[in-house]
Amino acid sequence: MYPVDFIIFSGIGSVEETFHKTSNKPWRSIGPSKIANSLRNNGYTVQVINFATILSQEQLYKISKTFVGPNTVLGVSTTFLYGEYSSSNAYEGLQNVVKQLKRENGSKIILGGPSAHAYRTYFDADYIVTGYAENKILDLFDQIFNHGLRKKTRADWDIKTCSHRWHESDRLQPGEAIPLEIGRGCIFTCKYCKFDMLGKKRGEYVRDMSMIKDEIIENFEKYKTTNYMIMDDTFNDDVYKLEDWCKMVDSLPFDIQYTAYCRADLLWRYQDVSRELYRTGLIGSTLGIESMNPYASKVVGKAWSGKHAKDFVPFYIHDICKGQTLTQVNFIIGLPGDTLDDIWSWIHWAKENKIPTVHAQPLVIRPPRLFPDDPVFSEFDKDAESKYGYSIPNDKRPYVWKNDIMTWFDARKEYRKIYEYVSNNFCDLSWHGFSSLSLGYSIKEIQRTSLVKFYENPDYEKRSAAWLQNYVDSFQ
Repeated sequence: MYPVDFIIFSGIGSVEETFHKTSNKPWRSIGPSKIANSLRNNGYTVQVINFATILSQEQLYKISKTFVGPNTVLGVSTTFLYGEYSSSNAYEGLQNVVKQLKRENGSKIILGGPSAHAYRTYFDADYIVTGYAENKILDLFDQIFNHGLRKKTRADWDIKTCSHRWHESDRLQPGEAIPLEIGRGCIFTCKYCKFDMLGKKRGEYVRDMSMIKDEIIENFEKYKTTNYMIMDDTFNDDVYKLEDWCKMVDSLPFDIQYTAYCRADLLWRYQDVSRELYRTGLIGSTLGIESMNPYASKVVGKAWSGKHAKDFVPFYIHDICKGQTLTQVNFIIGLPGDTLDDIWSWIHWAKENKIPTVHAQPLVIRPPRLFPDDPVFSEFDKDAESKYGYSIPNDKRPYVWKNDIMTWFDARKEYRKIYEYVSNNFCDLSWHGFSSLSLGYSIKEIQRTSLVKFYENPDYEKRSAAWLQNYVDSFQ
């Protein structure tokens, strides 16, 4: 072990931990690995420490301190921390370790992620980097290490020519389900979305399929990996991209399985393509239905959901995917015109139609006037108060909204009830369930067990603890 220029702490938060005991999930994020590769390609040394939200404080400090020297910069990936929904002490160990290392070494702290500003005080951060950051981080490191001078030989990063590889220091384990990036951006502009590259043209910001194929083959040869979590904002937004993807998958010398964020209306419009996706391994998908109220679904840019979702989603799951899928349907609690009774009626519809799993969480509004440091806002953030009847009663609590039907507190309270019901009547959420394939479980095993029973099973606890210990031991 030796001091490096940059340590990135990365972990996936759990929205369930507030409600019931859950086990460690072996799920890592791809973003820190992409940042690390960009820096390494330009001469910097980097160590990513994954699972930082589930390692004990003692484990995290013991691992990280060996990589920290007087010039080491500390980074925290906030993308999947879920701060609005987790308990206040959910990341206390991570917070304490980062602050302790800063005190001991005088280290600077960088936060990354789309909502990194929300965690500035929490981690006592010196710098904030939001959005896609492969090139932004190089500018910042030139400032920190090179007096602001850009290196002449710098290799800027481009998604289209990205030849991503997991580094040996990532310590991937045999058969691990890992994230994979096909492209960036989305051709749509849903009003509640604040991601970069919205409204892109078809074919823009997509990786070369030959490079993706090389990455998949190398992962198989090194780690026996065949399970992938595709991280694209909308995987099925381009039929031509999907045709190329299916051809590439068919050319692989082994089968893969994958899960992805998909637009339900495009699965409906291009059903032949949907069947090809299932044939080539799409056994999990997250469908952002958001609302089945015609008015609310139209407001957020998904009018299809209010017209066709009730009929098509069960058909997609049971006919196109033959029931062999971890498909998850997402709803938002508190959209214009939606009542709590509406949300419950959709949850019960999902149970009656044997939808594998569902998720419903409170609407989040971030009015620009109350978040002056945040550079990106959704259209709904901008219009909620002026067009859609929302108000923020107390500017000191900017997330707490109300409209004529409910308040944020009502939505939050109902969220707890809904999650408890879902936990006992549906299987695990799509992404979390897919990560459990790393522990040797099958899709059928996950499907046939409720979320609560799955994680409270001593066998899961034993497998996940052993898996995490293997990761810890690899640093010795």
